[in-house]
Amino acid sequence: MSTPQTSGEWSRRRLLVMLAGAVVFAMVVVAGLVMAVAAAIGSHDTAGSGDARPERTWTTGPDGVRGDGYRNAVAAKAMLAADESDLKPAPPSLDKPKRIEIPPSTSTGPADVPTGFPHTPEGAVAQLASIEIAALTPMSVQFARDVYDGWAQEPSQFDRWEIAQSIQSFHAHAGTVDGDGAVSVTATPAGAQIKSTDGPDWVLACVQLDVTASVEEQTRFGFGHCERMQWSGDRWSIAAGKQPAQAPPTWPGSQRSLEAGWLMWVDQEDLHE
Repeated sequence: MSTPQTSGEWSRRRLLVMLAGAVVFAMVVVAGLVMAVAAAIGSHDTAGSGDARPERTWTTGPDGVRGDGYRNAVAAKAMLAADESDLKPAPPSLDKPKRIEIPPSTSTGPADVPTGFPHTPEGAVAQLASIEIAALTPMSVQFARDVYDGWAQEPSQFDRWEIAQSIQSFHAHAGTVDGDGAVSVTATPAGAQIKSTDGPDWVLACVQLDVTASVEEQTRFGFGHCERMQWSGDRWSIAAGKQPAQAPPTWPGSQRSLEAGWLMWVDQEDLHE
């Protein structure tokens, strides 16, 4: 019988499945890890929703900002509960998906991460996607640290960053060495949602990635991730605060993905070609 998992344990187990590729899926078949992960997901969703109350009335200040109480509540609000079957390939939905138009980058920032996105919620989504892809692709904890140092308002929180824990867990279970090139990962934005905004400078942005991971063999899956994003100076960055509730890791374009609120990612540049 499964025991309740802490948020940290759940994050490691979840991304063990999502990032470990064929090696981990073999472990799932042999050892029944799917059931353990499913139980962990259920425990996390139940625990994470108790203190989330964004529906209550929040006072808006003269600057249009509701403040930390609202931000913490909306960040903690649980999203659609998804299990291990939801992240695997699934038939496309017959429903017409809603779309979100994402602006292009205009420059490059720290750790060679694309930036220059506009001061809009869609710009925050685009910046988050660039940060995620840059950190995940090499599957190196040390490179992910460089990315986080350059893009987070509180670099000291790196050890709590979901992406960092994912990479660490992958190497621990797949028997690979950090940054040795044995792992091949590509990630492409497939969907996004804006969970909330608070004034013009704060966005709770979520990105859905279509990820292909290879370790000897190849597998493909959907992955969702949310961050608090803060406009500071001339760019978006990862804002201070506790990690938001887990975004639903659903297969892009599936019915379950639409139910989870994911909007189809559309590059603005493609609309004008």
